[in-house]
Amino acid sequence: MVVATNLGFPRIGPRRELKRALEQFWAGKCSTDELLAVGKQLRQQAWQWQAEAGIGHVPSNDFSLYDHVLDTSLMLGAVPERFRAAEAGL
Repeated sequence: MVVATNLGFPRIGPRRELKRALEQFWAGKCSTDELLAVGKQLRQQAWQWQAEAGIGHVPSNDFSLYDHVLDTSLMLGAVPERFRAAEAGL
């Protein structure tokens, strides 16, 4: 039995919805909740498209609002000492 697997899915959206939402957020034209809602909608849409395409193993935790390498570095605690105060919110 063959099971299709996908290691990642484009997160920006078919019409660059995430890029536009981020730019609006940075400009103060939308709230955090609105930005997160765009991200949620894009993730749900990606999962649905993959399921409809017959992908048996849909990736999880592959979404980032901006920088997936930075997100992974923070998740693993791989932050240079000179940036630790910023990470702690000081």
